[in-house]
Amino acid sequence: MIAENIRLLREKFGYTQTQVASYLNITSSAVNQYESKARSIPADVVSKLAILFNVEEYDLYEENPQQQSLISAFAFRADELKEEDLKSIAAFRKIITNHFHLSNALENE
Repeated sequence: MIAENIRLLREKFGYTQTQVASYLNITSSAVNQYESKARSIPADVVSKLAILFNVEEYDLYEENPQQQSLISAFAFRADELKEEDLKSIAAFRKIITNHFHLSNALENE
C-alpha cells in the first residue's frame, strides 16, 4: 500500500519523481523503484515523505491517505516550484503539523 500511496500523493501534489528524489537526496530511479515496489522503502525515507505530504507516517500505510484534511489545506502549486522548494515546503508542513498537535494537546488538558 505504501508504494501506491507515495505515488498517489506525489501525483496529487504535482511533484515529479525527480523533485522528490532531490528532496530526499536520492536518485529518481530509487523513487521509481519505491513506487513500483521493486525496492523496500527505508524508515528515514518514509519519515521525510510523511513530512513532505503532510501526513502521519502510519497514514502512508493506510488504504486512503488522501482523506487527511491537512493535505489539501496546505497544497502548493507544483508548476511554480523549483526542486529546492520541496525542502522549504516540508519544513513548513512540519511546523504546521507540530502546531496542530500542540494545540490539540493543550485543549485536552
